[in-house]
This record gives sequence, C-alpha cells and structure tokens, in this order.
Amino acid sequence: MRSLLPVLALCAGCSSTITCKKVDRATCVEIEDGDVAGLQDAANTLDDDSAIVLAEGTWELDNAVTFRNANGVTLIGQGMGVTVLDFGINENQTNGVDVIADDFHIEGLTILDAPKDGLRIEDSDGIVIRGIEVTWSEEDNPENGAYGIYPVKVQHVLMEDSVASNASDAGIYVGQCQHAVVRRNRAEKNVAGLEIENTQFAEVYENQVEDNTGGLVVFDLPGNPVVGRDIHIHDNVIRDNNRANFAPGGVVAQIPAGTGTFAMASRRVVITGNTYEENDSVDIAIISGLVIESDEQQWFTTDAELVGDIDGLDLETGTGGVFNYRTSDVWVYGNTHSGSGTDPDMSSLEERELGFLMGILYGQETVDTVIYDAIGESGHSPTDASANTNDNHICVGADVGSFASLNLEVLAAMTIPSLDEVFRPDAPFAPFNCTGQTPIAPDVEVEE
Repeated sequence: MRSLLPVLALCAGCSSTITCKKVDRATCVEIEDGDVAGLQDAANTLDDDSAIVLAEGTWELDNAVTFRNANGVTLIGQGMGVTVLDFGINENQTNGVDVIADDFHIEGLTILDAPKDGLRIEDSDGIVIRGIEVTWSEEDNPENGAYGIYPVKVQHVLMEDSVASNASDAGIYVGQCQHAVVRRNRAEKNVAGLEIENTQFAEVYENQVEDNTGGLVVFDLPGNPVVGRDIHIHDNVIRDNNRANFAPGGVVAQIPAGTGTFAMASRRVVITGNTYEENDSVDIAIISGLVIESDEQQWFTTDAELVGDIDGLDLETGTGGVFNYRTSDVWVYGNTHSGSGTDPDMSSLEERELGFLMGILYGQETVDTVIYDAIGESGHSPTDASANTNDNHICVGADVGSFASLNLEVLAAMTIPSLDEVFRPDAPFAPFNCTGQTPIAPDVEVEE
C-alpha cells in the first residue's frame, strides 16, 4: 500500500520559512505573494513528483486551482492564515482547490470563500491533508459553499490538524472513502461539523467539534455503491453543537440543532472515550436510514454496483443486491456526558421531525443520553425488559448515563407521543448491554 508518510522533510535548526529545499519532490517551483498567473500555470503544467511552494501572502482567484494532470504532487504554504487562497471574486460555480490525483499532499494554507466546496479531492489514492483551513467570511449564510474539506471516493486518506468553519453543509466531510484517519481537526460554525458518510474503515479521533448544528455524525445515504462499515470514533470533544440549521436543503437540513452524534444506516461503529457537553437536543442518536427515506427500494444496490468490502456485514438482501438502510453493531461506551438534552430543537416539524418529536415527547424532562429508534426490532415493550429484542445488536455501556429505546414508528403515529411507550431501562440496559462481548476494532490499514 502507498505510504502516507509526510513528504515534507524539515531539518533541525532550519528557518521556519518553507522553501523548495525543504520539500521532498523531484521538481519544485516557488510562487511569490499574489502571483495568480504563476500559481495557475504551475498547477496546470506540473509533472509527476512535483511541488508548489507558496510564499506568505494572499492570492485573489477568479477560478478554481485544479490538479488533474499529475500524480505525486505537493501544494504547500507557510501556514493557515499566512498563505491564503481567496476565492471571493470568483463568480464561477467552482470549487476552491479541486484535485483528482494520487499521492497528493496539501499543507499549510487557508482556502477562503470558495463558491462551492473549499477543498475537494476525488477519485484519488494516498492523500495527506495537513494544517489546512477552509472557511467562509459570513457565518450562518446558506449561500456559503457546501463542504469545507471534502475527500470523496478516495482511498487511504490522512487528514490532520486542520480547521473548517461556516460551511452550509459539512465542514469536514469524508465520503465514499476507504481507509481514512481523521485526527486533531477542528470543525465549528458549520451545519454539520464532521461527517463520515458511506465510508469503510475509518478512525476518527482527537477532533474538536463545537458550535455546529450537528457535531460528529456517521451515516449512509441511499443509492450509494459504498456500504459504510467499521468506523471508530474515539477521544473527540463534541460540545455545544446548538447553532441554528442554515442549510439550504438536503439531508443536513433535517439535523436538529443540538445534536451531538448520530449513527444512521451504519454498521460496525464504535463510539467511545469522547466528551459530550451541552448539546441541547441529544448527545447520541442511533437511527435507521428509513427515518430519512422510508422507501426500502431506494436503499437497494446491486452486486455489480457495489464498491468495497461487504464481507461479514449483516445486511438485508434482495435479488442480486443488498439494502443498506439498517443500523447494526453499534457500540457506545466509555464516553463522558454533561449538560445535554435540555432543549430539543422544535424549530421545524416539516424539516426536523426528530427534534420536534423529542421536544414533545420529553417535555420538561431531559432527553436520555443515548436514544435508539428501535426500527427493525421484532419485539418492544416499554415495561418488560424480556419482551425487548436486540436484533440490530446495539450495545450500550452502563456508563452512558441514560438510555431509551423509542419504538419510533409507534411514537410517530401517535397524536401526542408519550414516554409511557418508551423503554427506558436502568443500567446496565439489558438487552442492549451485550454482556461478555467484545467491541469490534475497525481495521483502518493506513500507514501514517
């Protein structure tokens, strides 16, 4: 497998200014402050195993910076807020930095006010994203670009020490990827802070996710050829994600403000060692994909269309393919929780039905720390633990605070939903405690 070791080789005692002498590529060009033509020419004419080093300064760009003609390329600046690619004058509906290239490394710069996605890397293998900031000048603007940092259909991606803010969809979005490490990043003031979507084998840790609508979320979308699996979310801070939803549309428009984490249409997910604080709607929600798309056929993918590994997954099957709406094998334990679930988002019954339901259902009570919709369970009882099934293998540790199995289909049909219909067991939350079983350890297989 291609190594993801940093291609930047800094020596002890060297100047902090990055020059071509410090970049390990066969050829390298240095671009001076504001030289837009020089940057675009270099990006368009690079050979394999090449680098562009940007000086301190600002480049005002009226079109995307595109890398599609060479592999083994580095784009490196002098640091976030020091080297700035400003797309504020760009009237074309383009991304900021747009990449289709293997062994691509980007580091040490800010991408500002891209019309669409800030940094989009697609159909590539062996990607390093380090010390990148993507943002938009205005907060809460639905006309901001959708995604901040967006590797999509990428294999072997390392994203670290980066910042994304003010995106109208997701600040950090890892989509349809295989083998991803996402660590020590910060996502703030976005609709969704950090999303792992239709991705296989990801480790997400030591990120700070604060002041978004929704914090750190994992999900599959229907009709996608990559069935998400094996996601390890640990040692993150997911705090105060109560920003009003400003998405112009799409799935994220349905996220209630105050959502810490949700796992939807997901399987083999481990959520542990995280700090949850002051997320007004709920800390952790485990929900079926049928909550956002009730037509099961929309979740069908043929065997011929599938991309990646589905071995060992407990998926619903159909003739010549699989359905990926089911959420199963989710482990939640060893997190800390404080101050959440006190004010569910009831801003829109039409767009954010789950938040509205939580508000009505719990009233003046605090929403349980972990809620599970129980869609697909063969048995449910609000009072008899033995009558509840755990067909989807949802495993909740006794240390989560409180847990509720909602029987969401029944609640949604009630004129006035009642907590009397909810199973709210005391710890250890049987049958959802998975006693004596070991959590899945996702095999990420990324060289760092």
